[in-house]
Amino acid sequence: MTDSTDELLVEGVEALEKYLDDHEVANAKLKQGFLMLTKAKLRLPEHALTEISYHEEFVASRVVALDSGGNWRIQDASEETVQERSSGDSIRHRRAAKNCQEEPRNTNVGMNADTLLWFSSLPPSDLRLAQKQFSNGLQALLVAAASAHKVQRAVYGVTSTRP
Repeated sequence: MTDSTDELLVEGVEALEKYLDDHEVANAKLKQGFLMLTKAKLRLPEHALTEISYHEEFVASRVVALDSGGNWRIQDASEETVQERSSGDSIRHRRAAKNCQEEPRNTNVGMNADTLLWFSSLPPSDLRLAQKQFSNGLQALLVAAASAHKVQRAVYGVTSTRP
């Protein structure tokens, strides 16, 4: 092995250690988010989380995109995409009999609607903390994904220099 290969191996191992640390941090943040969500669920009334409390499919208001520099970024989803997806029927509308008078659909669902209000008019603080913790977990996952990309580049560097 040459010195350059040794350097590449050391860089690869360091990148792997950083990835493992970043992955552990992301897992801890997501576990904390689930803990907060469980606490919030216990504080909400029993009927607050039923199958008609929310749409059958959730629509992402934020998306992860790769920017021109090769970094992962969280950005707001385009409003047209959210409007297009949110126009679908809720479970209540799909299960209603055809001869029943239908309730008016909420066509004004948009980016500014606070999804926590689906579950309670005054959501418990644990629910807001869970939302914040999941957001932090997503940021940590982006950092871990960037670290994983560095590991892949290091592995490629080592394997491409082998005779």
